[in-house]
Amino acid sequence: MKIRFSILLIAITTFCQAQEKEEKEYNSAVVRVNRFIEGTLATPYSDDSVPLIIFIMDAGAINREGNDRMSKNDAFKLLAIELAKQGVASYRYDKRLFKIDAFGIQEHEISLDHFIEDTKSAVDYFRKNGNYTKIVLAGHGQGSLIGMIAAQNNVDGFISIAGNAQSVDQIVVQQLEKQAPGLDKSAAVAFQDLKEKGRAANYDPALESIFSYKLQPFMKSWIQYTPSEEIKNLDIPILIIQGDKDLQVEVSEAEKLKEAVPNAEYVLIENMNHVLREIKGSRLENHKSYNEYWLKIMPEVINTIINFVKK
Repeated sequence: MKIRFSILLIAITTFCQAQEKEEKEYNSAVVRVNRFIEGTLATPYSDDSVPLIIFIMDAGAINREGNDRMSKNDAFKLLAIELAKQGVASYRYDKRLFKIDAFGIQEHEISLDHFIEDTKSAVDYFRKNGNYTKIVLAGHGQGSLIGMIAAQNNVDGFISIAGNAQSVDQIVVQQLEKQAPGLDKSAAVAFQDLKEKGRAANYDPALESIFSYKLQPFMKSWIQYTPSEEIKNLDIPILIIQGDKDLQVEVSEAEKLKEAVPNAEYVLIENMNHVLREIKGSRLENHKSYNEYWLKIMPEVINTIINFVKK
C-alpha cells in the first residue's frame, strides 16, 4: 500500500513540476502606455535582456490579438506566445478605435497619423521603461505602412508582414478593376477629388463603404503615403515577409517593397495566408481559417522573425 502511495505521489509531483515549467515558459502582463494604448507584453521566463517586437495591426478595428469584430483567429496572440517561448519579447496593443467612444471622439476625427503617433508612443515607453537589447517594429497589412513611418526614428529594425507597396488608392482601384469593372473608374475619380478638393461627393453608391462621410478624412490621410517610398527612408535592418496564399495582399506588393530597398531580407512563405496559417486547399479553406483560432501559426514565420531579431 505504501509503495503504491509513493508511486502516486511521485507521479503527481512530476506532473505538477511539468505543468509549472510549461506555465513559466513565458510571462504575460497588461501594459497601458497612455489613454489610447493598452496591450499585452509577452516576455520570456528569464532575467536576461532580450529583443522586443512591437506589433502594429492591420486596417480596421483590429484588437491586440489580431481579431476584428467578425473573426477570431488570434494570430498575434499565438505568435507572441511562440516568440516568448524562444527568447523574444513582444508588445501587441489594441488600435485606438477601441478607445474613442470613451473619450467622445468621432470616427471622422481619426487619421492615419494618429496611428503613427500611437506606435511612436509605444516605442518611447519601452525605451524608457524596459531593458531590451533592441526594439523592432513589425506591422501587419496597414500596420506595415504605419510601422515603416514610425520606424524612421529610435528603432533598431523593421518587419513588414503582408504589407502593400503601393498607396491604398492605387490598391483599391486595381482590386475594383478585377472584381467590379466600372466601379474602378468611379473610385479613381473620388480619390482624385479627395486629393485635390479634400472631399469626394460624386461616386457610385456601391462605394459608400470606402467614401462615406465619416471615412473620407481617414482615407485622405492614408492616401498621402506610398509605402514603397516611405520604406526608403529607413537605414535599419528590414525584413519583408509575405505568404503566397494571401487573399488580401498580392506577392507582387512584397516584391515591389524589396525592389525599393534591395538590401532588405525578403522571405516568401509557401502556402501561408494573411493570418499566418498554412493553406493547401481552396479559397473556402483560406476564408475559414480567419475564424479558426486553434490552427497553429506557421513555423516558418516564427523562425524567420526570431532569426532576424536575434542577429
